[in-house]
Amino acid sequence: MLNKRLIDTIKLRLSEVWEVLKRINPVTKDRIYEGILFIKKSWKSIAVLLPVFLVLYYTVGSLATNNIDKSLIAMTKPSSKGLTVVSASADLIEREVDDKMWTANLPIIFPGYVLDNMPQFQLGIINSLKTVTGVLAHNYESENLNKAAELLKYPGNVWLLSKTDNLSLAPSSGAQYRKARKELLKFNDNLIVPKADSSQILINVLDVINRNLSSVTADLEQQIREHSTDFVDTQADNAFYYAQGRLYGYYVVIKALSEDFKPQILEAEQYENITILNKNLENGFLLDPWIVRNGKPDAVFAANHLFILNYYVAKAGYQLSEIINALQKANN
Repeated sequence: MLNKRLIDTIKLRLSEVWEVLKRINPVTKDRIYEGILFIKKSWKSIAVLLPVFLVLYYTVGSLATNNIDKSLIAMTKPSSKGLTVVSASADLIEREVDDKMWTANLPIIFPGYVLDNMPQFQLGIINSLKTVTGVLAHNYESENLNKAAELLKYPGNVWLLSKTDNLSLAPSSGAQYRKARKELLKFNDNLIVPKADSSQILINVLDVINRNLSSVTADLEQQIREHSTDFVDTQADNAFYYAQGRLYGYYVVIKALSEDFKPQILEAEQYENITILNKNLENGFLLDPWIVRNGKPDAVFAANHLFILNYYVAKAGYQLSEIINALQKANN
């Protein structure tokens, strides 16, 4: 329910629009008046055609917009300068925000507004990149990485109006993430000496990813525990695709880390385990059920796709723990 403060804010915005309309020139006023007369005369036809148009607009438009990209040819080719993990993160941001469309903040006038799986997948990707950029910022004395990490914390659902500050104008989510990408590229242009040795940086990044995989597991388990007995869990697909987005982001990051820290990985004899880890992440985010179900885990006929996804997350977490232990032993 709208609170009084929000209602007052909406009234204020409408009054501002009205003041602008009153200053419109006479020709435009006449056209607006003619449009109103046309609507009055044709309201029956409009009442019939408008719902048909809206159904087609949102159905066809959302199908055209929907593009959950789980490409396995992730952008992890070795960077010509700087860190591959940073350039891969920048490329992934560009792909989701510019090459496709950032759908998590679309207002109702866009057909992509009705999508929920693609926005959740994109939000999951940004969450993983925020996590990795944050730990890299702790390991490098870089203002660019600090700025990028802060920008990636920006809410993903802001278009033009802030949802937390009386509907005041605010930078869009896409604009903030583009700025983060620029800061990442600046870091690679001016790569500086890290605060720790390479092996320790790799361990630090993998350790944070491992802890975040634990949070993915906790989120999925909570959804299963609280809603698997529901007749229909309408939020199951949101939890599923958000988790998959996080797995995909970590998949790209870990492949990039394998390029940046190949000598350390080979020295600890962990390259095969890294490959197995990536395969577990891949198996998780490539799950593609037609309808995401959150059935009771012991049910005979009702599938539980969250449970299956969580199985691969747990396998990846176990493998990652083994890799971290081996790297720590090799680094001592």
